[in-house]
Amino acid sequence: MKGLLKNNFMVVKENMKILFPLAVIFGVVVSVTGNSSLLSIFSLALSPILSILVVLCLRKESLSKWYKYKISLPVKRKNIVQSYYISHLCWCAVSIVIVAFFMLLTVIIHGNQYFYYGFRDAVTLVLGGGVLAIFIGAIFYPLYYYLGAEKIEIIAIISLAISVVIIAGISILINILVSDNGVSDTTYYISLLAIVGITVVAFVCSYFLSRCVFQAKEY
Repeated sequence: MKGLLKNNFMVVKENMKILFPLAVIFGVVVSVTGNSSLLSIFSLALSPILSILVVLCLRKESLSKWYKYKISLPVKRKNIVQSYYISHLCWCAVSIVIVAFFMLLTVIIHGNQYFYYGFRDAVTLVLGGGVLAIFIGAIFYPLYYYLGAEKIEIIAIISLAISVVIIAGISILINILVSDNGVSDTTYYISLLAIVGITVVAFVCSYFLSRCVFQAKEY
């Protein structure tokens, strides 16, 4: 497993060399200017963008035929699938940490003029992009194993679109359930736990689905 994870990291590393400096520059601009719109864009967009870059890196394995070669190695197919899911979660966690850092830095420099409801608004921005990024992975990998590496760009676009629709649908449903009475802190955190729970269940189910598809695949 360690070797698989290291390989996944090496495949993604080249793209990260481009994204991370841009993310840091954008984060510094947000922190210096204190622009609320830029802060929202940065917080919600970084994790999904990183997630898309991570899954698109599988194109490199397709071009090098590494994805076919490694199934001949003494590793189980389930471990190959696990390595992708673990790597995806790790990169999502990294992006969330970056967003949280620059958000905190912005608040330290300019004061809390961004979050009407205080801490919970900050949590929404930080986790919002992270949840979307995890959903992208949950939808992408089963489709990747089913449709093949040749359609990886199309699969990435479909995964992003479906993820946005799902998150929007969950948000609308929660707003309907709480009606117009306002959202108390208790209701908010219950809703947040529900969204995180749905995301975790979706990701775990996606893993087992990918395993099933990959086990049945012949190369």
